[in-house]
Amino acid sequence: MSSSSAAHEFKVGDVVLAKIKGFPSWPGIIMDDDNVPKAVRDERPSTKSTLFTIRFFPTADYHWVTARDMTLLTSEDIQAFLAKPPRKSSDLQKAYKIAQDPTAWNDEQNRIVREHEAWVEQAEEAEDEEEDEDASKSSTRRRSTTQPRKRAAGTSAKASTNKRARAAEDVAAEAEGDAETPAEKEREPDEELDPATRKVREWRYKLQRAFLNKGGVIVASDMDAQDATFKTVEAYTDMTVEQLKTTKIGKVMKRIHQLPDVPHDDKFHFRERAGALVKKWGTLLGVASDEKA
Repeated sequence: MSSSSAAHEFKVGDVVLAKIKGFPSWPGIIMDDDNVPKAVRDERPSTKSTLFTIRFFPTADYHWVTARDMTLLTSEDIQAFLAKPPRKSSDLQKAYKIAQDPTAWNDEQNRIVREHEAWVEQAEEAEDEEEDEDASKSSTRRRSTTQPRKRAAGTSAKASTNKRARAAEDVAAEAEGDAETPAEKEREPDEELDPATRKVREWRYKLQRAFLNKGGVIVASDMDAQDATFKTVEAYTDMTVEQLKTTKIGKVMKRIHQLPDVPHDDKFHFRERAGALVKKWGTLLGVASDEKA
């Protein structure tokens, strides 16, 4: 640590060179909690030492460091680095260029965080509404299948005791036959789905976990795998209206299309591809509506 850093009291907005074990020292900026995603804040480790949240240039990754693991990055330090022949890491070169004046870049990242946090909140509310709706439908189905059949009308009040007893036994037997068995109660809904629909629903779950999880964090290193999932969905030519309605994959794609920011989207174009699928499936649903009309 330089002598100037040793005497410096680090604060929000300081441009620093932070050191993380196993990685080279890297330029970033000290952030306040209000402009850091909730999912990142929730991962903050508990320690007696004062931790500073660093947003690293140029990828906007986050990590926490103590004062002893960072140095103040001065204009002289930045210019001295940029004056050297470019190194292999283009990201490091970009990081130092942003460090010269990170105001515009940081403001843009703050905007992305605000939009994403608002979107996550709306998505969670929508997901909770869907879960409540699904639970209500499931409860209705259980009530309808467990309700005993009514006895046939017209039983004489003057019937003999033996006849009434036999009638009661018949009703009890009918009720027992209509009740759900333990296996039926534990049966997963996907047992009622055909294999193709289960496959589409599994794609929906993969995409939802990757892009729309409640933590609000999209893992950049997972984007290659999600590209493969997108390609599988895009190559599927047998999508039906019933599959779209049952799996709700269209709603997930619509939300991905509306995301304010996706890692490596300049390479994979997830939002654009999601929008194209939503449009394609919308046409399919429209055709089905026209046929019914």
